[in-house]
Amino acid sequence: MKKVIWTLIVLGVLGGLNLLPFHADDVAGMLPVKTVFITRSGEEYSVDVGAGVQAVGRTLSEALERLREESPGKVFLPTAEQIVLTDPDEDTVDAVAEETAFRPAAGICKTHLPKPDAKALGQYLEAHPSEYTILDLRADLLTGTPTASPLVFQVDGGFRFGR
Repeated sequence: MKKVIWTLIVLGVLGGLNLLPFHADDVAGMLPVKTVFITRSGEEYSVDVGAGVQAVGRTLSEALERLREESPGKVFLPTAEQIVLTDPDEDTVDAVAEETAFRPAAGICKTHLPKPDAKALGQYLEAHPSEYTILDLRADLLTGTPTASPLVFQVDGGFRFGR
C-alpha cells in the first residue's frame, strides 16, 4: 500500500512540474492540415498550409518550426495528406525527403505554377490524391532512381496531373 501512495505522490509532483512524458492538447486550438505548399525562392523556404497560415525560414525545418510558433493555433502536420512542391529543385526534394514532420504516407506532387490557388488545388488533390508518397520519394533517393512525383498543370480553369 505504501508503494501505491508513494507512486501517486511522485506522479502528482511530476505532473505539477509538467515533467510527465505525456500531455494533453485542447482539440479546439488545433489546426489540422490537409495540404502543405512548399516553395523555395533563393535561400529561403516558404511553407503555406492555407487559411493565411504560412512561414518562411532558411531551411525547411526552420520554416516548419516558425509555422508552429507563429500560427494562431497548434499546427498539426501529421494530418497532411498532400505535399505540393512549387518550382521544385533537387534541394527542395531532398529537404522534404529528410523532414520527419510529415507522415511517410503523405502524397507528394510538384507544380510549376508560380502562385497556385491553394484552396482550388487542395480540393483537386482531395478528389485526386497523388499516389506517389514521401516514402516512395525516400526509396527513390536511396536507390538512385529518378523521382517519379507527378506534376500538376492548370488546364481550362482546373488542374490535371502529368509528367
